[in-house]
Amino acid sequence: MLRSLPRAAFDRFKYRKSTLSQGVRVVTENHPTALGVSIGIFVDKGTRDERADEAGLAHFVEHMVFKGTKSRTAFEISKDLEEVGADLNAYTSRESTCFVAHGLAETLDRQVEVLCDLISAPVFDADDLAKERDVVVQEISASEDQLEDCIYDRFLSRAFQGHSLALPILGTADSIRGMTRERVLKFFRRQYVVDNMLVAAAGRVNHEELCELLEKFLHPARAAGQRRLPAGTTPVSIVPQAFVQVQRRRAEQVHLLMGAPSPSFQEPQRFEAMFLNAILGGGLTSRLYQEIRENRGLAYSVYSHLYTFSDAGLCLMYAATEPKKAPEAFEVALGEMTKIRQSGIHREEVEMARTQLRASTLLSADDTDSRMQSLAANEMIFGRYRPVREVLKEFERVKLDGVMALAEKALQPDRVGVAMLGPIPEKPMRDFVAQELGRAARVSPSVVSSSKTSRGTRKKKSTQKTTRRKTTRR
Repeated sequence: MLRSLPRAAFDRFKYRKSTLSQGVRVVTENHPTALGVSIGIFVDKGTRDERADEAGLAHFVEHMVFKGTKSRTAFEISKDLEEVGADLNAYTSRESTCFVAHGLAETLDRQVEVLCDLISAPVFDADDLAKERDVVVQEISASEDQLEDCIYDRFLSRAFQGHSLALPILGTADSIRGMTRERVLKFFRRQYVVDNMLVAAAGRVNHEELCELLEKFLHPARAAGQRRLPAGTTPVSIVPQAFVQVQRRRAEQVHLLMGAPSPSFQEPQRFEAMFLNAILGGGLTSRLYQEIRENRGLAYSVYSHLYTFSDAGLCLMYAATEPKKAPEAFEVALGEMTKIRQSGIHREEVEMARTQLRASTLLSADDTDSRMQSLAANEMIFGRYRPVREVLKEFERVKLDGVMALAEKALQPDRVGVAMLGPIPEKPMRDFVAQELGRAARVSPSVVSSSKTSRGTRKKKSTQKTTRRKTTRR
């Protein structure tokens, strides 16, 4: 059983934390039985830290450091890792930028050297910059063709309108064409500094050896004057806005994305949000999947997942369907949200969600890349280590009452954002969605206590009507 795992399953991970002489934090988790190691150099800045005239610059700089350093060409950067069987990758999010290497433990020195070279000595050649502008513009065009991706940018631009979280990670074609070497260098010198950097590693890694290699190869600049540089963040929690947006696009399907407010990483209720998401659309037995796909055949792809930031969060529900079925798909999704608020959640659903989340966490613990990412996220957000055992304890403390309290607060129709993209008439669909949201808002939730939401209690209380009918950083 999952709940009777031997203590050794957790104790085999050995956590260490140090600060290098130049001020960069290093966190590691040694997995003695692993063959490989995953290393990430994180810049605790992302799209939301761009200024008004810098749309897409964080992602563009991430691209540019791979074009060459003072000691390596773009080809040599890749070759020096691939010739020892290691992988090199990077990504930009709204809150951070990460450069990752994964390979065998015996090639640790090569992985660290190449990663550090990317961060410490990029040249930002003008000719390479001109070529990369064209590449990123093509990437933007490709994303516009992928409506399942495109709708997320559309949604966030409205949900966080007026805040830097609304900015698209890739920027726009116009903003990228306006990138100059001077602007790229200015951004790099402002963000890629000691105060914003963290190194995380998980796998068969010796902490002292890693720190020695980093002292030798990692040479980021120091911030000028203050620890926290000017950014688009605010000190208060950000509440996503409710809206209805329908945009006609040539396509085979209509893409529907609905979002409700969800706790941020800073809020303890984020664990209740994980349970609510699992019940709503997190798996094949979830309410949305069963009702929209299995019972009605309205969509092939349907799911929900959490999109969580340091100070904001969303529970997003997605479905893709043919145009004539789009109104019904929306009605059903809204109906399932209303059923949860009106009739409650079954204890069996909560226990299944608990089992799923525990299993997912434990399986992720065997993945060195997942553990490396978790180490970094916990250090950047909480400033401390959160072992697997602690996360499992958080799952154990979640009760049905807490999940229902969150559902009743978050799933209110007047707090929901709705975006639709595809071959549909804009105004009629927008009016229809607004009308259905208004109708749902007039339906008051029943007063359902946790003791009356289980099947067993429901059998005793025949007068109580109960309608029975992908993931985040930890």
